[in-house]
Amino acid sequence: MKSSELSSHFVVLIICFCILVGALILRPTELGNSHIRLGRFALPDVCIFRGVTGLPCPGCGLVRSLVAATHGDVNLSLSYHRLGLLTLIYIFLQFVYRLGFIMIPNWWTRIVRYEKFLNLGIIVLAILFMLNWILTLSLIIFS
Repeated sequence: MKSSELSSHFVVLIICFCILVGALILRPTELGNSHIRLGRFALPDVCIFRGVTGLPCPGCGLVRSLVAATHGDVNLSLSYHRLGLLTLIYIFLQFVYRLGFIMIPNWWTRIVRYEKFLNLGIIVLAILFMLNWILTLSLIIFS
């Protein structure tokens, strides 16, 4: 295993870890409120695309959805973003795969075959995000 390959696994592991821990630290708010909370403080909505166009981007509501899902509120998670729960599962699988790759060096030959499924998963997830975005925009435009 090359050091560049190991470092790329480490980078993805750190990113996944930060997303998962961040989602646990933040707190969801009730439906209809566009903020998430860090302790007592409401964090602002920072979607630049929505701010400029007035339309939601493909990821609008995803952070709120991840936060709600990590706190066990599946219905709230799905109401913020239809793919939030699936995205959380994908991030968790990436985390477990990268952790196993780094922490158990003798095991990486056994788990390396799962990388193709994770690579295919991100493509499927990207396609689903685009289809979800088209559906969301069509519901906004034609309602």
